Amino acid sequence: MRKFLLTLSLSGIVFTTFAQETLQPHSCLMFMHAGYGFLPNKTSGLTNSSADYINKLSSGTIWNAQAYFRHKIIIVGLLYSGYTAQGNLENSSDKIITNYFAPQFGFYFPLAGGKFDMGFNFGVGCMAYRNNSVVFKKDRIVNGCAVGGNFGIKGAYNITRNLGISVDISIIGAELYKTYINYHGEVVKVKYTSSKKDVEPLNLEQITFSFGLKYSFN
Repeated sequence: MRKFLLTLSLSGIVFTTFAQETLQPHSCLMFMHAGYGFLPNKTSGLTNSSADYINKLSSGTIWNAQAYFRHKIIIVGLLYSGYTAQGNLENSSDKIITNYFAPQFGFYFPLAGGKFDMGFNFGVGCMAYRNNSVVFKKDRIVNGCAVGGNFGIKGAYNITRNLGISVDISIIGAELYKTYINYHGEVVKVKYTSSKKDVEPLNLEQITFSFGLKYSFN
């Protein structure tokens, strides 16, 4: 994964170096996307540990909103990304929801005379995890929070000077070391440590593919 991120970063630098056109000196950019996300390391902490069930909960719907201030090709801003997946069995169910918030830094530049745009962004933020599960008809709520990081590449086709259609590929990584489980009216704290194989941290790494709209305030 580190090699993959390094390759993406170097690719962004190369594109930035060879971009020939120049955007307006300043602008504000907004992106709204929805699409598909999956957890390559699968997920855990579910009400059922069968392989088929875990696979089902390891892919789901994602959505994100991004806002940036741009100075020449440099962008700074904020990212919000959400993920949800759910599954049901005879005596149990799970509904996983994650919410990720992070400040962002990156580069954004025009291609093909400004008809297309391309950029990349990265940041460090907070991943909130929640599992609204049910066990034998009783609610079982699992909550947790972890520090995470992200890297994304986006491109846009500009319909007008201000409006465009955009696509985004992102990686968000986070490991959860403790959760709080509320079941039968009792709250239990569960700790995960990398030193014990049976209680490894919950790996919340996500790879997401989404498309939506870009709007530029020049």
